[in-house]
Amino acid sequence: MSQLANKVAFITGAGAGIGRGIACDLASVGVKICVADLDLVRAEDTVAEISDNGGQAIAVFCNTANEDHQKAAAHRCISVFGGIDIAVANAGISRNGSILELTLDEWQRQVDVNLTGVFLTAQIAARQMIEQGRGGRIICISSLRAIKTGAAVWSYSALKAAITVMVRGWAQELGPRGITSNAIGPGLIETPLASGLVGEIGSAIRREVEERIPAGRVGQPADIARAVRFLVDPGADYVNGSFIIVDGGLRDAPDASVLSKEIEAERSAHNSLAQSMRERMNHNLDLR
Repeated sequence: MSQLANKVAFITGAGAGIGRGIACDLASVGVKICVADLDLVRAEDTVAEISDNGGQAIAVFCNTANEDHQKAAAHRCISVFGGIDIAVANAGISRNGSILELTLDEWQRQVDVNLTGVFLTAQIAARQMIEQGRGGRIICISSLRAIKTGAAVWSYSALKAAITVMVRGWAQELGPRGITSNAIGPGLIETPLASGLVGEIGSAIRREVEERIPAGRVGQPADIARAVRFLVDPGADYVNGSFIIVDGGLRDAPDASVLSKEIEAERSAHNSLAQSMRERMNHNLDLR
C-alpha cells in the first residue's frame, strides 16, 4: 500500500488542466481528494474520472478569492474525509497588458485570485494541519513566469514571484510543526487556456514551441502532478521553502525568433479563443 493512502488533499482549481492532473494522480495512489473549483460541473467531471478509476473524491464550489467560500469548502472536505493533510493552491488567472493599458480592475482580479486566494488556501489548511497534529504539505502552483518575464506579462509574473517568497516564509513558521511549504513553476503546459501559447499538435505554433524546449515537447499536466507527488511523499520532508521549476529546460532557452506569418495567424486565432474562455470564466467569477 502507498504511504500516501488515505491522506486527504484539498486542491483548488482542480476542475481542469493542471489541477485535474494533480487530483487524478494523487487519487491513483490512494489519496482522498477534495476537488475545489469555481465551475462545479468541471469539478464533478474530475470526481467522475477519479471514481471511475477506483479513487475517492468530492466536488465543492469555491471562489478562492472569497474567504467564506474557502472556509466552507475546507469545512466540507474535513467533514467528509476527516481532515486535510495536503493543500494544493493551484487556482489562478492571467491578465496581460502594458503598464499603460492594464486596468485597476484587471490588476485587482489577479491579486485576489493569484495572491489572496493562495494565501487563504494555505492559511486555512495550515491551521487545520496544526490542529490535527500530524504535519502536512502545502504546495503552491507558481509559474516559470516568476523568473522569466517581459512586456505585458509582468503583472502575472509579479504575483507568481510573490508566491515563491511566501512559501519561504511559511517554511520558517510551519516547518517546526512538521508542515512543509513549497512552490512549483510550470513552464508551457498543454491545458485549454494555454492553447494560444502551445498550439495544436502539428501546427506551426507547436513546431516552433517544441524546437525551443530542450525536452522537445510541450509539458503535460502529468509532469506537474509527478512533481507534486514527490513533494507530498513522506520522503520529501527535508524539502521545504523551495521553488521547483518543471519546464523541460525552457527557462534558459533562447528567445523565439521572429514568428512567421503562418505562426502569427495561428497564434492570433488561438489567443482569441483562449481570451473568450477566460472571459466566460471571469463572468462566472463576477456572478459568484
